Formats: sequence, C-alpha cells, structure tokens
Amino acid sequence: MVYDEPKINAAIDDAMHGIGLDAAAARDVAFHLTDWLADLDRLQRFYADPGHCASDEIADLVLQFLLHVPEHVAAAKKLATGFPVTDVFEVGALDE
Repeated sequence: MVYDEPKINAAIDDAMHGIGLDAAAARDVAFHLTDWLADLDRLQRFYADPGHCASDEIADLVLQFLLHVPEHVAAAKKLATGFPVTDVFEVGALDE
C-alpha cells in the first residue's frame, strides 16, 4: 500500500491543532505518527498474507518495527495527551 505521507501528516497536524495543541506540538505529533509509515506498510503486507514471507523476513520486519515505532508512539502520546507511557503489562518495558 502506498501512503500519502504529506497528506496524512497535514491531516494529523490540523486535527491536533484543532483540539488545542500549539503549532509545534501538533506538527511533532504528526511527524511521530508518520515517520514509520514504511514500517507500517511492511507489517500490513505481512498481515495481509503471512505466507509470503520467510521466517527470517518476518523476524526482520518485526524487529525493525519494534526498534523504530514505539518511541515515536510514546512521544506522540505524551505530546498529544500529556500522559507518559506506563508499563501496564508489568514486563519491565521501561527498565534499561
């Protein structure tokens, strides 16, 4: 799937600005939710047809997604809501 990153980014920016975020925070939220669209595309293609990937390809796409996306989502959450990420599953996710 091809994502129109500028259009998605602008729509998120407008929506976040529309709920009261200042321009810089709205822009940052949009960035943090679009910077990983290529990772999302790879994951979505795998989810649509899990049989088309070899095991090593699956491991690579999962690891790349996990290494790139969570910090972006955590930053967007904090910017948009003011709430930090918490370890709700109590697995030590926030421990170094």
